[in-house]
Amino acid sequence: MLAIMMVAMLSVGFVACSSDDDDSDSGSVVGTWSGTTDDDVHLSLNFKKNGTGTWTQRYYDSYYGTEERGSFSFSYEMESKSKGIIITTYYDSYSGDESDYLFFKIEGKKMFLFEGDYDDYLLGVLTKE
Repeated sequence: MLAIMMVAMLSVGFVACSSDDDDSDSGSVVGTWSGTTDDDVHLSLNFKKNGTGTWTQRYYDSYYGTEERGSFSFSYEMESKSKGIIITTYYDSYSGDESDYLFFKIEGKKMFLFEGDYDDYLLGVLTKE
């Protein structure tokens, strides 16, 4: 009887641990994605759970070496589990506040960034870290 209770308690412990794994962000957009665009700019995108993130760009110059081009905040919206839109807002002195939209599609640990719609111009492929 004691052995049956021990086995039951151990199996409950394993079930509890596996449910903790289900709460992790594996397979979701949340986390850091990095890669290189078609014009050799290295991107690092950090997606947070609250619908915001940080975008960092670096590029390699043969004279100066690796330089940071900038880091800025963005927001994002998920259209499905594997598709979403990145929204960047900036101020233009001519027209005021402007927004740019980039579309992304996730396939496993790869993120495909598009300008326009999901099947328009492919900007680059990022990998989840």
